[in-house]
Formats: sequence, structure tokens, C-alpha cells
Amino acid sequence: MTLAILAVILYPALAAPAHRDPSTAVALALAIAVFLIVSVLVHEISHALSAKAFGGHVDHIALTLWGGHTQYRPQRSSALASVTISLAGPASNLLLAAVATGMGALSDLASEPGLFWWFSARLNLVLAVFNLLPGLPMDGGRALESILGALTGDRRLGTRITAWIGRAIAVAVVAWPLVLMARSSELDTLLLLTLLWALMIAGMLWQGASRALEAADLQHRIDGLDAAALAQPVRLVAPTHPLGELGDGPELDRVLILEPPARAASHPADLVGRAHRIHPEAARAVPADRRGTTPASAVAGPIGEVGTLPAALRGDDLITAMLSRPRPAYLVRGQDGQVLGVIMSADVNALLRGR
Repeated sequence: MTLAILAVILYPALAAPAHRDPSTAVALALAIAVFLIVSVLVHEISHALSAKAFGGHVDHIALTLWGGHTQYRPQRSSALASVTISLAGPASNLLLAAVATGMGALSDLASEPGLFWWFSARLNLVLAVFNLLPGLPMDGGRALESILGALTGDRRLGTRITAWIGRAIAVAVVAWPLVLMARSSELDTLLLLTLLWALMIAGMLWQGASRALEAADLQHRIDGLDAAALAQPVRLVAPTHPLGELGDGPELDRVLILEPPARAASHPADLVGRAHRIHPEAARAVPADRRGTTPASAVAGPIGEVGTLPAALRGDDLITAMLSRPRPAYLVRGQDGQVLGVIMSADVNALLRGR
């Protein structure tokens, strides 16, 4: 579909000379469209190779209706590495534009080969310049984001600035064909196709900028996580512990009933057993004269297996540890092995959602 849309947009300019056969103009438009798609692929491969050169792991390269993207997981690298990876794509298009210009210089501009190289050079130049615009999710925006983050020490601020620039560019992308349509004496097919293409690109830009803002806010919340600070006070008891010894007020919410693990853990220090929590309503329903003989497990419900986390974990390291061995709850241990409290996964998820 991308190939067809590009060819339709290019066809009127290529078919303008009366002497050119329509089938030749169609073939030329398709050839230029194919070259542009190949140029986008080269652009994304350049990102991928640069990312790998700096130790990143490339997940995939995708070509879409409005362009392409490279999904990779970078190592913790410098701003220079981030800028280099971001600018590698536009640099490849500038190189292709130079090659196409050189090839065009060897051909007659009025001939089909000359037109092919002329359009290919100009389209690669446009692709490079557009991607160098200083707004997310364009490559220039990612480079500026890294530079601002390094200069201010606040990557989130760099993201917010470049994401809003990206949104402004999205508005400008739609405004441009609308201005052309307003100035035109008649509404032709080319202007309508240009507007359609602009709307798709603007939607992609706006969504990309919005996702960048959401990701920056999420990362800010992750950076603020601290295992020791998140740990809630907890009292660990066995399933047979008498209910009467646990009190009858808010202290019941801080009781965690542990039973030995049913299986051996691959990480012995990680799995401490299955946990249950007391239902306060059920506990209060037990008559006073029977609370001393009622086991805590009789008025509790299961929450699943419990793991452990070092109290020193923070930010990304804490999230990585939780995701590597998911548990509904984790006991937080100090350097001496003492339990400082419990972290509920549901509570961390709520914090990451901003609730």
C-alpha cells in the first residue's frame, strides 16, 4: 500500500511531459517509490548497526505505512552514544542523496534514468531533513533529548521539551497541505493525497510524542522507587499462631502468615514460602472466648508465594529484580538478613500507574 500511495503521488510530476508514455511514467513512479522504501530500510539498519556498536540489543526493524522504526534495548551509555545512534539514520539518507546526485550528474535530467536519480536524491534529502527536526519521535528530537538531558542533568525535562516540539511539528505537517489547498484555485487529487499522507504522518508524530511523555513520566516514577522506603511493617507468624495473640485492630493488616515452600527454589534466598493475609472481618467474627484456640490461618486468605528483595535495591534495579522472579509479595531484608517489611506487587504497580 505504501508503494502504491508513493507512486500515485509521484505520477503527476513524471507524466507531465506530453511525450512520455503513461506506462513509462507509472514504471518510473514505482521504481522511485521502491528506492525510497529501500532508503527507509537503510535508515533503520543504520540505527541498528550503531546501536549494536554501542552494545545495544536490537529486537527488530519494522517498516510501516508511514516509515519505519528500530526497536532496540540500549546499554547504559553516554549522551554521545545516544546522539550517534539517533543521527546514524539521517546520515545514511544524506549519503544516499549524495550517491543519487552523483549518478544523476552522469545522466540527462530529461531522461528516465536522470529523473529517477533526481527524485531519489531529493526524496532522501527530504527524508534526512525531516528526521533531523528537533522533536520526538524524530531522530533529531532523540538527539536533542539526549543533549538536553546531559546538559541539565534531567532527562525527563529533555523529553518533555522535545516531545512538545514534536507535537508542534505534527500540527505543522497538517497545516502545510491545508495552506496549499486554501491557496489553490481547484481541489485536485494530488492535494487530497498529500493531505491524507500528512494526516497519517501527523498522527504518528503526535502518538510518538505522547508515548515519549508517558515513558518519561513512568521512568520518573521508577527512579523514585526505593525498596527500603516501600517496605511496609510486617509481623510474620506461622499458620498455627493463635488469633488471640494478634490483636483486634489495624495491627491485623500488618500480619503475614507464612507456610514453608512446597518446592525447592532455584534461588534459595528468594522463595520463603506461601503467604496468607488475615481478613479483618472474619477475624472480628470469631467469639472472644475462641480466639485463643483459633489458628490465624482459619481467618486468612492466600496471596501466593513470597520472595525476598535486598533493601538496597532502587529504581530500575528494583523493577528488574521483581520482573525476573515475579511474586505477589516480597520480604525486604537488610544487610544483616533481618526482615524490614513487605512490598506488595500490586502496590508497586499502582505507584507506576500514578495512582
